[in-house]
Amino acid sequence: MAIIIQTVDGVIVNRFEIGRDGLRFGRAAGNHVQIDDAAVSNHHAEITLEQHDHGRETYRIRDIGSTNGTYLNEAKVNSKRLHHKDIIRVGWNNFIFIDENQRDFEKTDKITKSWIPGLYFTEKQ
Repeated sequence: MAIIIQTVDGVIVNRFEIGRDGLRFGRAAGNHVQIDDAAVSNHHAEITLEQHDHGRETYRIRDIGSTNGTYLNEAKVNSKRLHHKDIIRVGWNNFIFIDENQRDFEKTDKITKSWIPGLYFTEKQ
């Protein structure tokens, strides 16, 4: 499963699940992600789900003829495959793509007790 989260100044304000039929961005009422922003076209961009051999799924962002373009990691794109933690910009709105299948878990640091009483530290592995 994949989602996008909308952020404003680093704060999460919305969460959208990407279904089997994808996700459409735009100013018009028929879009999954409706954005009230003059820089956003009525039908601006879409995320589609692509099925591959062995059941593997990938997602793709595609600009659908918008006036101001669609940006992926601050590069203007027409169509591009999405990767975990990619940043999508539609108009002045930022979204982070989260793919549960690609997510990498950070390693837990080990806490070690020092010879000094009450002092603990972590070591990077």
